[in-house]
Amino acid sequence: MSNQPPDVQSERPAIPIPIGRVGLVNVVKEVVFNGSSKPYNVVASIDVYTDLPRTQRGLHMSRPGEAIMDIIESASSISIKTFEALCGEISKRTLEVTDGSTYVETRLRGKMVIRSRSRVNNRVTSEPIDVFASAKVVRDLNETVYSVGARTVGMTVCPCAMEVVRNYTKDVTRELFSQENLDVGDEFIASLLRNLPLASHVQRGAGSIVALGITPGIVDVYDLVEIIEQSMSAPIQDVLKRTDEASLVRMGFSRPRFVEDVVRNMAYELVQRYCDRLSQDTVFTLRQRNFESIHKHDVKAEIRSTLGELIRWVSDIE
Repeated sequence: MSNQPPDVQSERPAIPIPIGRVGLVNVVKEVVFNGSSKPYNVVASIDVYTDLPRTQRGLHMSRPGEAIMDIIESASSISIKTFEALCGEISKRTLEVTDGSTYVETRLRGKMVIRSRSRVNNRVTSEPIDVFASAKVVRDLNETVYSVGARTVGMTVCPCAMEVVRNYTKDVTRELFSQENLDVGDEFIASLLRNLPLASHVQRGAGSIVALGITPGIVDVYDLVEIIEQSMSAPIQDVLKRTDEASLVRMGFSRPRFVEDVVRNMAYELVQRYCDRLSQDTVFTLRQRNFESIHKHDVKAEIRSTLGELIRWVSDIE
């Protein structure tokens, strides 16, 4: 009499229909990469998907789970330096131990803390960002498609409201000079308003960049965060002394930007940094969502394009 339990997953299903996507989701693990000059530690949620042929009743769920554990436990000792490379190793290992599957896709999302310094008093701060990565391995094609991305928050100042305030301030200023019997021209008032801070309304915004079809390690999440923050009116921080607060407010109001401006700025900066480093087939998804302050709705803009298309569009800038 055999003590081995039956392999129920390998049985033929009662309804033999192939399944395109099945797997483990929300496997939460701490991921630590050693040997880098920057910290890439993250508490990550990992999903592993594959397909199932019509002849197999169920996926052996322990196998992708074991692959996740094996790769993460060795991440600090083997040459895995990036989130997308980690996903690739998990996908490859799972495909090796999964019979009948044509592909395995691993997705990672998590919170990573970036240390930075305030712009005025040099105070060290810790800012959380969201990171994303994936790797899809296709068995017959013997290829892996990688993606990596980041999301962070910043501040935008509305240009439209600022122009409304500018016109109102122009009329008020002209009236005040007239009451004092001061003869000043429109050019002087225009110069005055160009140099004085003007009111507007401010939004906290969340920007994200995801790059698909990359070589692991070429696109760095620190670089993506810098591009996102520079594309908004100003970055934001959890802890601000008054000098830092004044500095960020002045920066924001000197660079008023619509939600559309932000994603276009992201696209422009990506072209400047990566036009010679990535394939023009690399697909970027750029998103910005502003949480409005004087409206009850939010606003969102998105660009999804290849690097080659972005290069052609940017080349039209005069």
